[in-house]
Amino acid sequence: MATVDILSNGRAVWGTGRSTPMEQIAFGVDRERSRDDWREAIEIVCGMWREEYFEYESPRFKFPKRMVTPKPMQYPHPPAWMACASESSAAVAGKAGMGMLSFSIMQPLEAMARHIRNYRAAAESPEPITDVTTNATAAYTLVHCADSKEQVADNGVWRSVEWWYTNLAQFTLDWELPELSQEERDATFPLLKPLMEDGIDDLIHHFDEADMIVVGDVDSCYEKMKHYADLGVDQLICYVQFGYHSHESIMRTIELLGKEIIPELENYTPTPKTA
Repeated sequence: MATVDILSNGRAVWGTGRSTPMEQIAFGVDRERSRDDWREAIEIVCGMWREEYFEYESPRFKFPKRMVTPKPMQYPHPPAWMACASESSAAVAGKAGMGMLSFSIMQPLEAMARHIRNYRAAAESPEPITDVTTNATAAYTLVHCADSKEQVADNGVWRSVEWWYTNLAQFTLDWELPELSQEERDATFPLLKPLMEDGIDDLIHHFDEADMIVVGDVDSCYEKMKHYADLGVDQLICYVQFGYHSHESIMRTIELLGKEIIPELENYTPTPKTA
């Protein structure tokens, strides 16, 4: 991370998380204590960046005194964010003084909005575990923009959305859900069950109409992104290279976002709403 910060001239952002049950179990991580391990590891990394020489010992970790190099360009270190898949983890991120990484994949925007409200409430009285307090939210979703709605359809966007959701759903069923309780399944992926039972055809346009994906011409994408801003999202993480999109259509999406949509969003004042 420090090397990336140097190579990017101080533009690196540090994303953290406890990972998923599939990965935790593969590496022998104790899920019950994983949040404590995550918190302690963050404090250790920040110490390595902050201090010229670093040493540490606890029941979980032990490091002899060493000079840890390189140090990041940003002082004291890059801003830290936390991946949040539930209301409780959003509150943890807010209390810890970290940015919140959320998503609108397989969950309605109402759920994301609740996460943001929990985050904001906890962030009002933070107890930072890093040397940089980050009070901001980001959301991840599929984004495809074209010059017209007809061009959007010609680019095969619905087939690409279908590819994304069906593959994500199958992967989740095969690898993630066996390690989660039913309560965790319902809270994290509330739309997974109807997706698998009813099929993607009945849901794909619901995802579009509910702004769970950002697809359309410039005006449509701008309106959808304003919805995210109104819900309290500070940054939108746009996944544009999904499914069967051609390189040309992907580059056009990026061009339209940069030249026409982002300048308008920079001048937009959000109107707070719950969903």
